Amino acid sequence: MPNLEMREDMDRVVLVIENRQPVPALALSELLAALARDYRKQNRARTLVVSRVEDGSIWITLLDMAQAALPYAKGAAEAAKGGKAVVDFGKSLASLMKLKKNGQDASKKTQEKTPIRSIEKMVKLAVEANCGVRIRQVGADGSSLEVEISNSEALAIQQSAFHAKESEELFAVDRAATISADPKRIAELVDSIERLRVSDQWEDSDVLKIIISTIKRSSDDRLIEDLAIELEKRGFEDTAKIIRNS
Repeated sequence: MPNLEMREDMDRVVLVIENRQPVPALALSELLAALARDYRKQNRARTLVVSRVEDGSIWITLLDMAQAALPYAKGAAEAAKGGKAVVDFGKSLASLMKLKKNGQDASKKTQEKTPIRSIEKMVKLAVEANCGVRIRQVGADGSSLEVEISNSEALAIQQSAFHAKESEELFAVDRAATISADPKRIAELVDSIERLRVSDQWEDSDVLKIIISTIKRSSDDRLIEDLAIELEKRGFEDTAKIIRNS
């Protein structure tokens, strides 16, 4: 059987959850799953494994499978590749976390291989468990790189993401209505309205003002009626009434 013990001279990523209350199991499992998927995506199907879990604050040590399974047929060369992959992954996590803390996002050019999903799940866990989450990339030579996100920072990131998404939805509403009264466009428009309606800020948003303004610009009776009918089908009779009376 392979030796699954982690040595202290291994490159590794350590996830530290500084919790003062129980951590929701679903939020933690979602984070670990996101880390595994992002690691595989960034490192050509390599496998990330949990080598050690410590309690108190929760410390989870992550290694590449090649490191964790030593000794085995391919030996040290493959383990070295795994160590480099883990180091690179830790740097990617730390870099993206810093961007998020500063209200920035990765460039579109680098987003494809950036562990965005993992960071999103870290933010979610920090909010739901009311805790801090820390990422440490520890090198075999003893060097380390560390970034932490507090509960208050996670809340700010979530709020910023919500407002950005709402702005995108409002743009989609305006665009979908402006193009035409095509049934597909009507459905897209109502989809956007529906997503906004379930948000906490529906009452405060400008979505109805944008819809009504668009309809007035179009002077298209068919657009008005088709939109109202689709809204009624979805159960939004109050909004349909406002559209018809605009």
